[in-house]
Amino acid sequence: MAEFYCINIKIGILLLSLLCTCSCSISQDIINRQYVRSLLEQPEVLQRDPDIDYNITDIIRQKGYPCEEHKVTTEDGYILGVFRIPYGKNGSATQRLGRPVLLQHGLLDSATTWVMNFPAQSLGFILADQGYDVWLGNMRGNYYSRHHVKWNPDRDEEFWDFSYDEMAKFDLPNMIQYILSKTNYTQLAYVGHSQGTMIAFAEFGRNMDLNKNVSFYAALAPVAEVGHIKSPIRHLADLSKDIEKYWHLLFGRNEFLPSSAIVKWLAVFACTKVVVDRLMCENILFILCGPDSHYMNHTRVPVYIAHEPDGTSVKNMIHFAQGVQDKQFQAYDYGSPDKNELHYNQTTPPVYTITNMKIPTALFWSGEDWLADPEDVSYIFANIQSLVYEKYIPDYNHLDFVWAINANDYIYKDLINIMKEFHPPN
Repeated sequence: MAEFYCINIKIGILLLSLLCTCSCSISQDIINRQYVRSLLEQPEVLQRDPDIDYNITDIIRQKGYPCEEHKVTTEDGYILGVFRIPYGKNGSATQRLGRPVLLQHGLLDSATTWVMNFPAQSLGFILADQGYDVWLGNMRGNYYSRHHVKWNPDRDEEFWDFSYDEMAKFDLPNMIQYILSKTNYTQLAYVGHSQGTMIAFAEFGRNMDLNKNVSFYAALAPVAEVGHIKSPIRHLADLSKDIEKYWHLLFGRNEFLPSSAIVKWLAVFACTKVVVDRLMCENILFILCGPDSHYMNHTRVPVYIAHEPDGTSVKNMIHFAQGVQDKQFQAYDYGSPDKNELHYNQTTPPVYTITNMKIPTALFWSGEDWLADPEDVSYIFANIQSLVYEKYIPDYNHLDFVWAINANDYIYKDLINIMKEFHPPN
């Protein structure tokens, strides 16, 4: 009976693919705006928060903080949007700026996540008020990093030929070097959430030169191995052993744009509890990360929906799904020994290691995290050699680490206190 059920699920998913293939060439910006407009016109959204219509620079400036926009061009030609809050509300453009801190978002997210709540609740604002020079990164392919020196994301399949492998190899070190060159410091602190921790573990574990440029690393909802995740992405990972084939059939080869039918199917697995906001269960980010939260300001949900998800490649999602199947923290598997040999000079994907990482690291993790399951986090604890602090929050979900109304009390105060030991603001 169970086997029959699984077969029917697979058939259903394949049929649903017909609904998504027509949208695969449409830009994420258009899809997001149409989707948000339809959601926010619902009767329950009675008062329109101005942050719904602002971009990240507007959000930062409207809260009374300075903001600069920078462009970082990677070695392989991607142009990344990086935003800077050089000082806090009580600071001045004439003062000596504090030491730099780079904040890096998670999967399907953007730099906006660090300033989405009010100043006393958003880590980007809190760090600026503590005297740090705050930099907000964006990975290739999201809303603020949809440019390339050669390829157009709306026309060229080559633009989307990346996963978190390339984010770790190119985006992360190129952003760090850019920030250090602009600030004239030799080191910065790094704070990652979700995928932002995954690329850090991958690159910090192999790039010893980059280790010298990072004095402190805070990992929020840390991700490396993902074999035990509870996210509905598991149901897409279990479709077939040939993940690449099925995912390309479902979602194409470019930007990850799940059809509304697939979103509704996944919502069956995510939104079964009573205490769930309907808007969350119509948004792929909340479906994959977990919509149920005791600590989210539900009056801000329309703002979150307006800015999320912010895009990534189908290949990146396949890479996550491979990790679910293989239960390995490793590079992208091209599906055959010959193809892997072509990319890596070996027949299997290289396995990432974090044991070589020398950066003082603080881990903040939880028991109710769908994407950073405690069993997977145990792999990090078993292998990390540079741990200086860890904190467990039993009932946080994956998004609470950046959006919870009490994150300052539960996480950020501790994070800043330990950061100041290794990377004081001045």
